[in-house]
Amino acid sequence: MERRKELVLTFHSPKVPKIKGNRKYQRPTLPTNKHPSASMPPQRRQQHVDQTHTYIRMFCGSLCGFSLLMLICVSPLNWVQFLVIKNGLELYAGLWITCNHELCWSHTPKPPYYLQYSRAFFLISVLIILIDLGWLFSSCLPRRGSMTTNLDLKVSMLSFISATCLLFCLILFLAQVHWYTRDAMESNLLWAYHLNWWSDFLYMLAGIISFLNYITSRSPPLDQNVSASPIETSRLGVGPVTTISPAEDEVARSEMESPSEEKNKLPNAEL
Repeated sequence: MERRKELVLTFHSPKVPKIKGNRKYQRPTLPTNKHPSASMPPQRRQQHVDQTHTYIRMFCGSLCGFSLLMLICVSPLNWVQFLVIKNGLELYAGLWITCNHELCWSHTPKPPYYLQYSRAFFLISVLIILIDLGWLFSSCLPRRGSMTTNLDLKVSMLSFISATCLLFCLILFLAQVHWYTRDAMESNLLWAYHLNWWSDFLYMLAGIISFLNYITSRSPPLDQNVSASPIETSRLGVGPVTTISPAEDEVARSEMESPSEEKNKLPNAEL
């Protein structure tokens, strides 16, 4: 029978450059950036970043415009349905639609003026969002992108203010409904009223995205000419890390080389 060949396992240990006098030192290997954008010039990369910020502004403007369109469409509709408990009569009312029944609110304002305050906050919200959209659309026009400084921050603030005003409008309208439906009627909020809450949510979302866009746009421009000093770390997080400055390193090398030169001179002198 043939003898089984003995298998010898060998581990490959690559040569690592070491500093003379320090056996535990291992020079770190810097990773190479293989991303396609690594070879892109800084100006073109910054141009792509600015274009991304412009697209985000357009998206925020689309959210605000869609929300405003929903508000305009549902504002003249009925927001609430009343049911008279005694005879089962159904009555309807809205933000701009008054109920002429004796149990509902009439054209004459009566305290507390919840409905009037609700209408005022609604108009303020619409006016603010129109200013917001005007700034966004003007920034998208050519040669007008730098007219308004800190555009994203201002858009974010206006979106939050408009969302807050719309929130007060919906809360005050709900207070108006509860004020007139204590004992004689029951109320049921319709889909038009609930759709306004979605508009308020979109305003808040546009404000958050604009604020995040403002934070990211404040980062310094990308530049490959900036010199950065690499930080030496041990491989796999194990082992010592050198903290010797280059000047001290050269002094240590000269001290290590000087005894070796003296040793070489001694045998030559003996000969």
